[in-house]
Order: sequence, then C-alpha cells, then structure tokens
Amino acid sequence: MRLAPSSVPQRRAAAPRKGEATRAAIVDAALAMARRAGLEGLTIGALADSLGMSKSGVFSHFGSREELQLAVLQEYAARFIDEVLRPALREARGLPRLRAILENWLRLLARELEQGCLMIAGASEYDDRPGPLRDALVEIVTGWKGELLRAIEAAKDEGHLRADVDSRQLVFEITGLMLVLHQDARLLHSADCVKRARAGLSRLLDAARARPSTIRKTAAARARRRSTP
Repeated sequence: MRLAPSSVPQRRAAAPRKGEATRAAIVDAALAMARRAGLEGLTIGALADSLGMSKSGVFSHFGSREELQLAVLQEYAARFIDEVLRPALREARGLPRLRAILENWLRLLARELEQGCLMIAGASEYDDRPGPLRDALVEIVTGWKGELLRAIEAAKDEGHLRADVDSRQLVFEITGLMLVLHQDARLLHSADCVKRARAGLSRLLDAARARPSTIRKTAAARARRRSTP
C-alpha cells in the first residue's frame, strides 16, 4: 500500500463524468455498508435499495459482487493512505514522521471502532478463504506493514532510534497493539482502550530511542556532509 500502488489509483483532480460520479457514489455507500456488515454482508440487492437504484443499475457499474467488494477495498485503502500516511509526510523525516503516522492511525481507528476497521475485520473474514478478496487484503496489510517498516528504518537512519532496534519486531508489536485495541473496543467495550494503546505505542518508541549523544552525533555528521563541497 505505497503512495500510488497499482491497486490504489491516484485521486483525479478533474470533475468526474456522470458515470464516474455514480460509480463513486455506489462505492461510497458500499463502503459504509461493509463497515457495518462486513464485506460478506455486502449484497447488490441491499445496496441498490439503499441507493434507490435497480440491481441492473448497480450491475452496469460492477459486473459481480466480488468486483464491487474489491472496489470497496481499493477505496478503503486509498482513504487510509489519505488520512494516515499523506498528512504525516509533512513532518520531518525520522521519529517525528513515525510518531505522526502512528497518531494518525490511532485517531482513525478510534473513529472506526463503533463500526469496526475494515482492514482488521476483513482479515478475520478472509484469513482462511483463498481467492481475490483474500489476496487483496494480504496486499493491503503487507503494504501497510511495509510503510511502517520504511518509517522505522528512516528513524534509524536519522539517528532517532537505536541502530540495533529490530525494525520488523517493532512493526509486529505496533500492529499487535492496534489489533488488541480493536478487540478490546469491539468485543469488551473497554472505555480506556485508546488511551492504553497510545501509552503502549509511546512506550515502544521510547524504548527504541537512541541516546541524545547519538542523535547529536548523527545530526552533526549530516551537517558536515551537507557543508562539504
């Protein structure tokens, strides 16, 4: 799930034509329905009723329910990138950007908890069901973990995190906290799960931080390289 992967098209700046606008409206309604009922609960009939359209009208934009489900996943992934990753790119490379990514993710997940996170819930729906939907979810989850890994490696390169930090282990533990947050909120209705998740993320990053002297040395070395003709 990179910034512009082949499976997640870039947003178009031009005004969409009528057919594109209708398709976008169908996907938007389908995404809302999938958040409530899961991807398997998404049906052409119920979607058509909610939009005041005929089934054939929906089918004219999506040839099958699976095609619609895949479009919903693509839209979810694109919105996730827009809300979590893109804003964080405005922050300085390294730990500031990594912290922004995690805070944006946490805020998005906190908003989604009432209906459930499609990425997490979808993984539970399709973890043992081979096919295009499972493949798409694997690509989304794997891609997102790759983005986290790149952000952690950048923080190490900047000297903000220790060089000996196991980046993949840190991705694993960060993802684990988000999964527990989803479970505690959805299953246990825990009132303080977001606060605990935020504390856990802070503890992980604090434990991985480099010593101040290392950060100063890295910054000084970079400054010398920039000043060298």
